[in-house]
Amino acid sequence: MPPALMMHTEDPKDALMREIGDLSQIEIFADDVLVAIYRRPEKTKGGIIMTDVTRGEDLYQGKVGLILKMGPMAEQDTECRVGDWCWFRPADGWAVTLAANKTPSRVIRAALIRGRCGDPDLIY
Repeated sequence: MPPALMMHTEDPKDALMREIGDLSQIEIFADDVLVAIYRRPEKTKGGIIMTDVTRGEDLYQGKVGLILKMGPMAEQDTECRVGDWCWFRPADGWAVTLAANKTPSRVIRAALIRGRCGDPDLIY
């Protein structure tokens, strides 16, 4: 499916950050980066309803995420920073779920982050 502008009821970054909450007890080591996986909303701006199966695939095949935390050496390996939307290969990284709020995330080596984007809907 090609990229589509999605119907957001609020800014996706704000929604994810609120959902995630306090990460003060999570520490990331070395050049690793903790990224929350972007999950598309149910509806596109054009009115197309995304199926649960299609949206569920974002958890496994999603290529865009919001950087939540970075290890001390990660900033040397990427130009991305906490709060940036980044993109990566779906196979890169290790899937984790933040227990407190069940947020699907990945831990990715900073060097495997391929780029940064201002809008997560631009990458599919």
